[in-house]
Amino acid sequence: MTKIAQLEALINIDKADHKRKDIAQLFLNAATDWDTFNQTDISDFVKELKLHFGSPLTKEKITNKPLDNAWRHEAGSSIFQMLDLSERFYLQSDFDKILSDVLFHYEQQMQSIDFIAELKYLTTEEGGRQTPVFSGYRPQVKFDFDEIQTSGQQTFLNKDTVYPGDTVEASIRIISVEHFEHTLTEGMTFEFREGSKVIGTGIIIDILNDRLVKTSR
Repeated sequence: MTKIAQLEALINIDKADHKRKDIAQLFLNAATDWDTFNQTDISDFVKELKLHFGSPLTKEKITNKPLDNAWRHEAGSSIFQMLDLSERFYLQSDFDKILSDVLFHYEQQMQSIDFIAELKYLTTEEGGRQTPVFSGYRPQVKFDFDEIQTSGQQTFLNKDTVYPGDTVEASIRIISVEHFEHTLTEGMTFEFREGSKVIGTGIIIDILNDRLVKTSR
């Protein structure tokens, strides 16, 4: 995992209540507060953190840094809390090791997600389902550019049950990744179906599986 946005999406998906998630959120808070314009890479952010506060990055270095930039001070406070939380619950104070453990945890999660989408379920009157569905539901996914349908498991982000007519964000895992390599883009729309019956439409918000990202020509 290399992008701050990827980590943010995975933290948002993570419904569990655990300290690793809290540590990851503090790191993300710091990255969000950092004042570099359009920063996207985790490694670039970490490099700037260390240039500003010193390396190795410790609570003492953050505490002793003069306040010369309010946003970077806020970011430093989040990293201080991140280090402190890790020391208390995991007995780990090495920033690089803490971050490595966080990224490894979420990289494992990322392997089961291909993209994030906003889903709009049709109402029963529009031809949609008559009954609700539950997180983990697996309808068929159909993109306009291809005749192939593929199973697409939906894991809802903010609810467990979705009713006809509802709109929800979900992580999607498709079966035929090889078939759809380098064909998808953010903003692309699709249908999801039960057999030939369209029960809803979706729009891709964020692609987490790099194999699916459409290559520029």
